[in-house]
Amino acid sequence: MKQTCSVLCTVLLLGGMTPPVAYGQTCAATAGVARAPVATDDATQGYAVKDLWQACGHVWRAASVRPHAARWEPVSSSGLPADAFGQHTLFAGGTVRMVSGYTGHALGVTLMMQGQPQNITLDITADGRLDDAPLNQRDRGTYAVVTRVYDQSGQGHDLLAVPGKAVVHVGEVKVNGMPALSWGEQNGPGGFMLPPDLHVDSESFFFGTTGAYASSNSGYAAYPVPLLLGEAGRAFKVYFGGYELDGFVHLADSTNPDQRTSLVITNAPATFSVWAHGATYHLQSGNMQAVGHGRMNVPSLKGGYIGFNADGGEWFSQGRNTGIWTGLVLADHVNDSNAVEQFRVAAVLQGQQMPQVRPALVVLGDSRSEGFRVADGRNWPRFAQAYGQYQSYNLAVSGATTRHLLGMLPAAAQVAAHSGNHVAIVFGGYNDHLSQNHIGYDETLINLGKVIQGLQALKYYVVLVAEAPTDPVLRSKVMSAQAAGTLSPDTIVDPFAPGSVLSNPGNTQYWDKDFTHFTAEGQAELASLIWASIKTGFAQGVH
Repeated sequence: MKQTCSVLCTVLLLGGMTPPVAYGQTCAATAGVARAPVATDDATQGYAVKDLWQACGHVWRAASVRPHAARWEPVSSSGLPADAFGQHTLFAGGTVRMVSGYTGHALGVTLMMQGQPQNITLDITADGRLDDAPLNQRDRGTYAVVTRVYDQSGQGHDLLAVPGKAVVHVGEVKVNGMPALSWGEQNGPGGFMLPPDLHVDSESFFFGTTGAYASSNSGYAAYPVPLLLGEAGRAFKVYFGGYELDGFVHLADSTNPDQRTSLVITNAPATFSVWAHGATYHLQSGNMQAVGHGRMNVPSLKGGYIGFNADGGEWFSQGRNTGIWTGLVLADHVNDSNAVEQFRVAAVLQGQQMPQVRPALVVLGDSRSEGFRVADGRNWPRFAQAYGQYQSYNLAVSGATTRHLLGMLPAAAQVAAHSGNHVAIVFGGYNDHLSQNHIGYDETLINLGKVIQGLQALKYYVVLVAEAPTDPVLRSKVMSAQAAGTLSPDTIVDPFAPGSVLSNPGNTQYWDKDFTHFTAEGQAELASLIWASIKTGFAQGVH
């Protein structure tokens, strides 16, 4: 197949370790899919028409994916993500330039300086980057808390932090070397308010984010809400996990309070978007697509929230957004699918995203994998992305029992159907034996067995993580069941073996004071210890 250029690259994907490490690419030598696509990048490899492929500043779109005769056409873009919608862009903002030619205010932040809060403004400079040098002035060990995201579109629709819920940080995580807005379990629930005078056509709007997400699911008995448009009783909402904590993207509007779609968001750097067109909602994450259906009973939606668990209340007290965003766009009267595609292409280029990556990791687990007690999405599945090149799907949920893990299998099946070699990590069971759940050890082992068998039936290479010493009884039973063949994963990894740095829950460098969860350093260490098994699983291939 004739290509317009030859691209040779190596890739370093994902960061956010402590200190931050960047997602991104450097071009030096051929490696994996960091190259131009060829005729064998076809339907047999899982590619579909309109899939995007990016390598070292060049983008292609699949025009045909016939076996051994795939045709990828080069796609050019001279604009930035918000340019795609022109005058219909109602808000564009973030830590990078989202509108061509924009210079000016980007973020309002509060810093602690010599023990006192100081409000400062960070700007987008002439080179299109965030001037984050002022962040170095803050007191050691404190966060830069974002109070305002300035509108780069010229419409004046700045986003303001929800009063009492200013929880978003900047400067803790980088995506492709660019600072990101970051949420996380320890940040708490919160986000930004859309201006009350901002309203969108209920049948024609677009919302998109660039950057990444720390997980594909939700907090205990709650769920993160990247977007809520409108007011109570007259709202559209997109959220992850749903009431069943199933890992899918859900929608709510006047016709359906909880519509599960077939989309599972990737946690690797990617665009995420939802586009309303008539009675259809089009959703996208990387190269994965889905649709939902419904219709609002009002012509327009006024106000709303960005990145906020709008339900609130004690039952939803752990609801967190999981965004690690470099930018976001809200547009109105979007009647042209080409504009949506232009947004994707521009965002893929700007963020050096690699939607063509096919191997996939799925994590089924509880708070220890979701990242409870750590800030800015610093969970071990996200840290693990620094070691390899794959799509990551962290379905773990704070408070999940093994019954919930069984409920995550349909999401794992959806990922398997749209990926290449795929590996699953199973790490759960501790919550079964909390007083409110009343699940006995025998059922825990049975459920773990069913989860493992279900994943293997989907051709996952299954890695079982040995239970932590926090529950020595469960740990002993899991190890014994594995040795006896009652539990039969493809491999078992024990990050808590005697002599390991994680073997002692009293070690406060790696363990939280509750002796159950991990610090950010502990999460990073867990990623390091589990990675060898993940790498082996990818090398084994689909079996």
